[in-house]
Amino acid sequence: LSYSSTLSVLKLICLFFDFQLIIFTPKSLLRHPDAKSSFDTMLPGTEFLRGIVEDGVAAHKPQDVKRLLLCTGKVYYELTKERKSRGLQAEVAITRVEQLSPFPFDIIEQEAKKYCNAEIAWCQEEHKNQGYYEYVKPRIRATIHRERPVWYVGREPASAPATGNKNTHLQELKRFLDTSFNLDAFKNLGN
Repeated sequence: LSYSSTLSVLKLICLFFDFQLIIFTPKSLLRHPDAKSSFDTMLPGTEFLRGIVEDGVAAHKPQDVKRLLLCTGKVYYELTKERKSRGLQAEVAITRVEQLSPFPFDIIEQEAKKYCNAEIAWCQEEHKNQGYYEYVKPRIRATIHRERPVWYVGREPASAPATGNKNTHLQELKRFLDTSFNLDAFKNLGN
C-alpha cells in the first residue's frame, strides 16, 4: 500500500471502530525513495485508491503499449526500476491493484480498454501456488470478457515460500524480470 492509501484505511477504521489495526508491509518499503505519497493525497476529502493506474509515458500513447502488467505490493517498485533500465516506458504499462477484495472490476476494465492492443500479465514475486494469481485470473478474465489471456509472471509452484539460497533467489528474480519485459515471451503459446 502507498502511504496515502494506508492513511485512508487508518482514517476509515478510526471513524467506525475502536481497535488496533495491524498492517503487514515489507520493511524494504519504509525507506524506499519511490514509496512516498504527496500530502495532497492525504487531505480531507481524499479516499483509498483501489488501483493506481499507469500515469507515465505509456499512458500518453496507449495504442503503442504492448504489455499491461498488473501487480500488487512491493514488486511494483522492482518492475518500474527494471522497465526504466530497459527503456520500455512506452511499451509496458504497469498498474497496481491496491485492493483485491472486493475486486476492482471497474479499474481493470478501464485499463484493459485503454491498452486494447496489449497483452495482459499478472506479476507476483510469490510462487504461483502462494500468491494471488489463482484469485485474480478468473476475475480479470471475466472483466475482459475472455477476449485475451491473462498470463502469469512469477515463480514456479513450490512448497516453501523461499529458496533459502541467495543465488537461487537472484536467479528467480532475474527470470521473473526477464519474463516481465520480454515482449515475445508469450508468443505462440495460445490462450
